[in-house]
Amino acid sequence: MENVLCFEIIEKVAVLEINRPPYNPLNQAIFQEMTRIVEGLYGNEEVNVLIIKGAGEKAFSAGADINQFISKIGKEDIALTIGYHQAFELLTKLPIPVIAALKGHVLGGGLELALACDFRICDENTKMGLPEVNLGIFPGAGGTQRLPRLIGRSKAMEMMMFGTSIHAEEAKQYGLVNQVVPNGTVEEEVMKWANLLKEKPRLALKNIKKTINHGIDLPLTEGIRYEMEKFGEMFVSMDAKEGVNAFLEKRKPDFIGK
Repeated sequence: MENVLCFEIIEKVAVLEINRPPYNPLNQAIFQEMTRIVEGLYGNEEVNVLIIKGAGEKAFSAGADINQFISKIGKEDIALTIGYHQAFELLTKLPIPVIAALKGHVLGGGLELALACDFRICDENTKMGLPEVNLGIFPGAGGTQRLPRLIGRSKAMEMMMFGTSIHAEEAKQYGLVNQVVPNGTVEEEVMKWANLLKEKPRLALKNIKKTINHGIDLPLTEGIRYEMEKFGEMFVSMDAKEGVNAFLEKRKPDFIGK
């Protein structure tokens, strides 16, 4: 079977690579395997960060493999997108940070995959877009929901209705990416971020991610209430005690994730 994903763990950092160069088109096999891998990370206490990248230099992913659409056209069938949504939901709820290393084309399902990650870092030549309208369809793997929440309704509507791409610097201006780096350095920069994050207390990172994701769609007062509840839980943890004591004793804390 085609080795559509490559996966390795390097000193608490998991690296998942889409392995269909040059454009890394996405298909059901990729998302079945991605689901299996990400599910395994939920119980892996030795991994503190996940990086997702695409093989080669031309693309993170240029989107879905159009060939898989042929048998679906003319049918009211959501099975095509279920695999995408399952994998993306697992990434969104994964209790460790997920960083997308973007370069070249990041289009359609490729951008929707990146939107399910916590951080996005790209190089100067990266182009991002949701061009599905040009095929007579629309983004069906979370694009219509995640992109407006990230960059605002008006710009997201423009990108999807016109089917146009934006370049790296504009993506940064809209908050679509966290950082733009020189060409050829994106994977190095992403690893720097991962190496910093992997040393942070795992339990605190988990609760930051959970509290943001849960509260972002709530009214502010309800979100604050949820934050207070999670903070109270966190404050009785051994990591909180260790962090405060280490600060007062002027030493490096030894967090254990409990």
